Amino acid sequence: MSFSTSSILGVDLNNASTTQLFTLNQKVTGNDSTEWQYVYATAALATGQFVAINTGGTANIFTGVSALTGAGVLGTTGNLDIGVAQFTVAAGSYAFIAKRGFNLYVACSGTILPNTGMGFGTGGQLVPEASVAVNATAFGIAITNTAASTATASVATAILTYPRFALYASSVLP
Repeated sequence: MSFSTSSILGVDLNNASTTQLFTLNQKVTGNDSTEWQYVYATAALATGQFVAINTGGTANIFTGVSALTGAGVLGTTGNLDIGVAQFTVAAGSYAFIAKRGFNLYVACSGTILPNTGMGFGTGGQLVPEASVAVNATAFGIAITNTAASTATASVATAILTYPRFALYASSVLP
């Protein structure tokens, strides 16, 4: 269970709220060297799902496809940042999203071993780098236990260092 180590009162890193309690984009720190950002979810978010955080503090599911079709770094929705939901967040709710730290949940589809390449899939989850579905190669994420799933996404633990992506498929990497 995550808890805040910031001096800001009322921070809850484990639950969402339908009431805005903080300024959007407010950042706080937590245990396990974590950093969190306060957002408004425009879509339902699942535990471990990667989230696109827009400059206005709105967040939706991050996919490799969205990175390629206009929601990228200088896309139509403005600059974007990436975080990871650590609990279920209903659409229309406010929550803190993890951006850095140890022992954080990440959603995975397919088998991803520690110290292997990965990319972003179409549902806000990580996929193996060799997967055909990879549209954006992932950086700043280290899986700390084997994530294995086939038809459904599984959740693995990871170390996050401000997740980011590169807009090329793994098939073109040397």
